[in-house]
Amino acid sequence: MSRPVAAIDVGSNSVQLTLARVEGDRVLIIDRLKNPARLGDAVGPDGRLDPTAVDRLLDTFRAFRRRIDAHDALVRATGTAALRAARDADAFVARVRAETGIHIERISGGEEGRLVLIGVLHGLPRLRAGRPLCVDVGGGSAELITGREGRVAAVASLPLGSLVVCRRWLGPDPISRGTVRRARRQLARRLAARAEDVARLGFTDAVATGGSIQRIARIAAALDGRRSISVHGHRLDRARLRAVIDRLARAPDGEARRAIPGMDPERADTLLGGALVFDVLGERLGIDRWTVSMEALRTGLILDTAARGDAGDADPG
Repeated sequence: MSRPVAAIDVGSNSVQLTLARVEGDRVLIIDRLKNPARLGDAVGPDGRLDPTAVDRLLDTFRAFRRRIDAHDALVRATGTAALRAARDADAFVARVRAETGIHIERISGGEEGRLVLIGVLHGLPRLRAGRPLCVDVGGGSAELITGREGRVAAVASLPLGSLVVCRRWLGPDPISRGTVRRARRQLARRLAARAEDVARLGFTDAVATGGSIQRIARIAAALDGRRSISVHGHRLDRARLRAVIDRLARAPDGEARRAIPGMDPERADTLLGGALVFDVLGERLGIDRWTVSMEALRTGLILDTAARGDAGDADPG
């Protein structure tokens, strides 16, 4: 493919751009940009996006457009849980397209899962012949994707992202042990049916993706006294996941969480929510160890666009 691809993920926690060129079976990264936009928090009680947040996001998309044009890249942008939830998402998408020429596809949870699996299997090709379970926890939703021989067998999308768990069940600081127990019970109830479906299908490997699990892996390593690890392909066992949960839950406030070794300050106030989703699901499914993947949705977008050979409606200019 001669032109690079610009993959934009409009998520509930952040808006991210990855520029890359596909050569054979390799994805060669050119550039990355990220805005911790917290779009999930910008959806008000009336279901509409906060106008100030929208204006800030437009600035981000203009910056993305300049970088895209500098590389003459094809554009593919997707919006996930936050844009699925916002009542005025159509108006936001129309404004972004009118002012920047970038069209955002509001994709379903099923399509999100398909793209995640493409990215995961590219990064962990040994799983192609197996039956992987891929769990992608974002800010607004969690996708459970079961694969079979390189294809999607089943996808479940649940509104149980890190932001959702924190806002709905953990609440403001300080977070008590009782609050964490109640959040666990709520998650267990909401995950029960989907976990039974996954168990019936069966799986050979448990793969965890998303910014939360990547940060959890780094904190677990730091708590073990390791300065750095290679996150992609890292094996995170249940004991270390729970050690991170305990450290997060014992922190009295945001300042204390930001001081935890290995913490990303942008995730300090939501990481516990994401960690609990992985732990409760892992407990119900008997998962003793997660394999962490750094490649998921945006890698899937890049490869899917390269396979199509164009960006369709995503690049009107």
